[in-house]
Amino acid sequence: MEQQSLVIYCSVARGEVILAEYSEYKAFCVVAVESVDREIPIVFLERIKEDFIKRYGGGKAETAVANSLNKEFGPKLKEHMEYCSNHPEEISKLAKVKAQVSEVKGVMQENIIQVINRGDNIEILVAKADDLNLQAKEYKSVGNKIKRKMWIQNMKIKLIILAIIIVLILIIVLPVVCHGSKC
Repeated sequence: MEQQSLVIYCSVARGEVILAEYSEYKAFCVVAVESVDREIPIVFLERIKEDFIKRYGGGKAETAVANSLNKEFGPKLKEHMEYCSNHPEEISKLAKVKAQVSEVKGVMQENIIQVINRGDNIEILVAKADDLNLQAKEYKSVGNKIKRKMWIQNMKIKLIILAIIIVLILIIVLPVVCHGSKC
């Protein structure tokens, strides 16, 4: 498996002129002074990415040759740079709001996952309850069959005992009755 590079874009420039550049990926890049809050370059990148994709996402960017969009999109880059430079407080607030929204979104996604998992757990419990219900019906059915079988066996034993008693009575009573009447 090929290891993914941690650096996705690099360039060497003199002023506004790029002398050499290389990228293995589609990259949006910004360079800012070290003292600026990190949120400003990130928001700037989001703004230019959104603007660029809105303008050229339909395929023009895929076929454009090097620097062919400078004339058209360069002024837009300048506008975005000036706006971000002139409104750093607004950009910072926007970044903080986006971070909060992102955090809330993450919490909501986690909650949704938990609800789905609970739903799965409920489905498992419902399935187990159905299985227990089927087993209970089967147990009751088997119990009734065994009860009937035991009743029949009990009745057979009672009938056999009754038959033996009748035969014993006949054996005892018949000779006495026959002896007196001379059968």
